[in-house]
Amino acid sequence: MSLAEALPKSFEDQQIDRVCPHCDSSVFHDMPDYSKPEWWVGACGDCGFVYLKNVPIYDRMIEEFAWEKTWSDERERRFSQRPASSKASMIWRKIRKPFRKSEHDMFGRLFKPGAVLDVGCGLGNRIPQKFVPFGIELSLGLNRAANAQMKPRGGHCVHAPAVEGIEQFEAGFFTGIILRSFLEHEWQPRELLSGAHRVLRNDGRIFVRVPNFASLNRKARGAEWCGFRWPDHVNYFTPESLGALARECGFAMQLLNPVKISIDDNIKAVLTKRTA
Repeated sequence: MSLAEALPKSFEDQQIDRVCPHCDSSVFHDMPDYSKPEWWVGACGDCGFVYLKNVPIYDRMIEEFAWEKTWSDERERRFSQRPASSKASMIWRKIRKPFRKSEHDMFGRLFKPGAVLDVGCGLGNRIPQKFVPFGIELSLGLNRAANAQMKPRGGHCVHAPAVEGIEQFEAGFFTGIILRSFLEHEWQPRELLSGAHRVLRNDGRIFVRVPNFASLNRKARGAEWCGFRWPDHVNYFTPESLGALARECGFAMQLLNPVKISIDDNIKAVLTKRTA
């Protein structure tokens, strides 16, 4: 489905009621414990994929639900509702920071020299200096900031929805693609991964990070789990569902955190093109 076909005909239509983004089934089982009155989370009745059924149109995502705004609102909500645990989490992150591996270093090892694409690139500062940086960013303000970072290094940032933006690049253009904390926001994840397959070099790699709906923390905390954000998180992946979607789009998936995946709130994985 093209973007033009998917968007509502009337500007007054402020949301899109979608079928399962994995298998296109219209059988939907509501999960009221994880839903809001205006936003409906549920599972596909055929493949079991968990997703937000009604998503905002892209015009609302540019301004009303821009990432920098919704993250700020979500952070304030967490601190107001759970001040003690929020402060403890912030302190723990600061303690761990000196011991955590740098993502810049990881990307430097993961990708071969050449052009690298960051989808949902934010400020545009995640791609190491050794690569030519490109980005796709829906937020107008963040797009401008990313362009200021990328253009002096020979790249640029496309201001467009991800599926539309990735179509602007030629086949086999990138040695690496970063999908860090993005696929959970994309209401057409299959179309995006198919586009990524087209623009990735045969020996290229994709880094993916998404919230882990199968984590023990989600099962224990229920609707208070940190991975829920309404309405900008529209897909809730498990390692199995992410792997299945990757295979459907022509990729093999390797988990980067297989040992602790059951207790990790995030799935971190590398996708490579399947050879058979």
